[in-house]
Amino acid sequence: MSEFLRPAAFVEAGLVALLGAGMLLDARGYPAPLIEGVPGPAFFPGLVAFLLIACAAVLALRPPRGPAGAAIDGGGALRLGGAVLWVAGFLAVLPLAGHLVALPPLVCGLMWLSGERSPWILSAVPLAFGAFVHLLFVVALGVPLP
Repeated sequence: MSEFLRPAAFVEAGLVALLGAGMLLDARGYPAPLIEGVPGPAFFPGLVAFLLIACAAVLALRPPRGPAGAAIDGGGALRLGGAVLWVAGFLAVLPLAGHLVALPPLVCGLMWLSGERSPWILSAVPLAFGAFVHLLFVVALGVPLP
């Protein structure tokens, strides 16, 4: 099989691109900015959608990382399922606990599922990310989060 012909990578990239395209379509329905020349409500979802589509292109075009014919790690499906369940738990807890309480465990769990095992990193990064999200959206932009 050709080095650049990897059907699984194209499926993965296609799903990411489809998600980005769906976000772009959804953002079209957002209201116009209230102030001329200021990004409106569709700016951030549009930016995320653009980044998802760019990441999909990188996923589709990157060369394989392992030797030809190498076995694919079977734990990927379990990690993906764990991540989906972890995000579902976050979404269930978010309205009850709020973003300041619910976001750090989400980030910590996803980092752990991605292979991070350093206790220092598993505690510092989620707390810093939660503070960053709060400062950016609630304090700087005035966006109320749950």
